[in-house]
Amino acid sequence: MKLRLVLFVIAGIIVVMAACRKKEVPPSSGPPPPPEFGSSENNLGYLNEGFRKFQQAKNRPPNDLNELVTEKVIARVPPPPSGFAYTIDRKSGLVTLQQAGQPK
Repeated sequence: MKLRLVLFVIAGIIVVMAACRKKEVPPSSGPPPPPEFGSSENNLGYLNEGFRKFQQAKNRPPNDLNELVTEKVIARVPPPPSGFAYTIDRKSGLVTLQQAGQPK
């Protein structure tokens, strides 16, 4: 009876230890996917993060947003909201939304 209890406790400890073991995270295979479309704040955050990563890696800002895609920093440029376009503000280093047709 005592042997069964000891074996049961040992088995429980082994199960708990196995479940709590740290799992290895597989390495990333390419740029992160863009956020779900529809939220311009999410899209701007995604583009600005890509802009920042590019600038840190290349020590220069990208020429345009498509360069972030060709250099595999982001998967694709999400479409801007209707009537707007993405612009790069070189002074602040941010991607912003501007009404289409407005001067930069």
